[in-house]
Amino acid sequence: MSQNSKHTRSENLTDELIEKIVKILDGWSGKLTWDKLIDEIEFRTKNKYTRQTLGKHQRIKDAYNLTKDRVSTTIKELPNMSAEVAALIQKVKRLEAENDRLNFENEALLAQFARWAYNAHSKGVTKEMLDKPLTPVDRGKTKQ
Repeated sequence: MSQNSKHTRSENLTDELIEKIVKILDGWSGKLTWDKLIDEIEFRTKNKYTRQTLGKHQRIKDAYNLTKDRVSTTIKELPNMSAEVAALIQKVKRLEAENDRLNFENEALLAQFARWAYNAHSKGVTKEMLDKPLTPVDRGKTKQ
């Protein structure tokens, strides 16, 4: 007797979903594991992804590693702290984490741009060729 387990495939990781996932990591506090991240992503997006799927995306992998480093060195909050102060500290930590991640991503993009500029120059591609506007896309306006 064969069992038919209905497993619906999760939505492909779009840029929007990747952004949502790195923002989850920006706000992460406490111990971080791939399993905990996968559970949190499933809770927030209703999609379950594997560690391998998430790890294929450089932004997610980099954000995970940055978060892992950050939470391992986080100092404990002070006892007797008011809820308002604790909330502000959490907000500042999340914004600092987001800022660190964005700086890391920016450095990676600048390095990629430098590679592309070098490779374009070595192949004889000029700045003018690179700055040429894209051809407009005529979506759904075919003549009959």
